[in-house]
Amino acid sequence: MRTEMPLVSVIIPTYNRSTVLRRAIQSVLGQTYRHVQCIVVDDASYDDTKSVVHQFADDRLIYICHKINRHASAARNTGIAHAAGNFIAFLDDDDEWLSNKLEKQVPLLLQAPGDVGLVYCWMDYYRDGTLIHQHHPTLRGYVFDKVLDRQRLGGCPTLLVRREVVEVVGGFDESLLRGNDGDFIRRVCHEYHVDYVPEVLVRVYADQGRRQISDDDEQGLRNAIRGHLTKVHKFGGEINLYPKEFAHIFSTIGRLQLEIGETCRGLLSFLRALRTYPVSSTVYLDFIRSIRHLLVAKLRRDYG
Repeated sequence: MRTEMPLVSVIIPTYNRSTVLRRAIQSVLGQTYRHVQCIVVDDASYDDTKSVVHQFADDRLIYICHKINRHASAARNTGIAHAAGNFIAFLDDDDEWLSNKLEKQVPLLLQAPGDVGLVYCWMDYYRDGTLIHQHHPTLRGYVFDKVLDRQRLGGCPTLLVRREVVEVVGGFDESLLRGNDGDFIRRVCHEYHVDYVPEVLVRVYADQGRRQISDDDEQGLRNAIRGHLTKVHKFGGEINLYPKEFAHIFSTIGRLQLEIGETCRGLLSFLRALRTYPVSSTVYLDFIRSIRHLLVAKLRRDYG
């Protein structure tokens, strides 16, 4: 007797990206694994996003529109609330999947033990048609310590997650404007094991002619600081278990604080890093580079 393959709900949050959204939708509806539900959550776009979605004559496609702009985490949570699938996947509106992504991932997650909460895959970055970066991690099992201080697995478009896992960790943190995908992955990895398909199944397109929320202007850096502080707030009770990783977090916060001119806070963050793990060469190197950067910036201001 043939077992019915599970429905996969794919959530695409979008905001004023009608020129690239079509490619993302096509890459979902064109999957060789056909049992999918594609949910496009329009985060109050004012371009022709709605008309682009309605050009697809496919009853697997669902369009939901926010009345006000609430950002990516809220859009993903809206999609989760409307998802009917046993498995949930995510795709950014300016990226695309290879056609066999779900065909490769679904059987792996189906056959995995119950303590495996997600499977991921590899992804490559392109700019103007040229490959500029490859992200091919090889982490499996319980990897929380590996993703605590940095996001080493990849972005949301690489993930396939059991629905009950999303319910356990509580979806996406809507207070975060930067690092929300890493925060979600980190919380999943805290509770579950992971596995992966060692193939490039996602293409990420850099520089689509719009401002990135990860831009390194002052507001972007403040959003980044908030994201790193969130790690401390959510997992700080385990600092004695992972002192090296928390030292790296404090060091990163300090570097960013110095970069935006919060000198006292930055120095205190570096001090906290050294107190947490005094033998970390990474912390010392970060501190030296940060001070050098400040001195160079001051010389340029003073002498043009």
